[in-house]
Amino acid sequence: MLRGGADSAARRASQAGMTLIEMLIVLAIIGVAAGAVTLGIGAASRKPSVESEARRLASRLQAAADDAMLGDRLVAFTAEKHGYGFATIGANGRMAARTEGALAPHTLPGGITLTLDTRPPVVLGVDGSGKPMAASIDNGSQRWLVRYDGLTASALPAPTPTPTKPR
Repeated sequence: MLRGGADSAARRASQAGMTLIEMLIVLAIIGVAAGAVTLGIGAASRKPSVESEARRLASRLQAAADDAMLGDRLVAFTAEKHGYGFATIGANGRMAARTEGALAPHTLPGGITLTLDTRPPVVLGVDGSGKPMAASIDNGSQRWLVRYDGLTASALPAPTPTPTKPR
């Protein structure tokens, strides 16, 4: 009698819950699902903004100016209809487009435009004597200004025009 009672108690104990392996598998599945949902939500809110494009341009201009000073070479900022890039100016005056790293060409996202106050190419000087320039980046509802003073680059929101009262 005792033997039968022990068998049934052991049978009930083995069927009573999940093993550690089963629990880890369930937790892994829940973790993967939660990660997928989080990445999906984040991707929807990470569309390119005017601010991020302006800050990207300022940091790339600064990197190019630093490269010109540290590398003792002339670097030029070039712009096209849908983007911008950088080129190294050789001893013969010819420009060779930079295609790698932070100075590789960048295409602006749709709806975002770049307007310069000077005609490209803009030479970034070896000794910090680069030609100053200003760029406006906008999408119709937002506008940021990127200023390069010949030595440093910065990005700031464009001032909003104050409405004038009719007289």
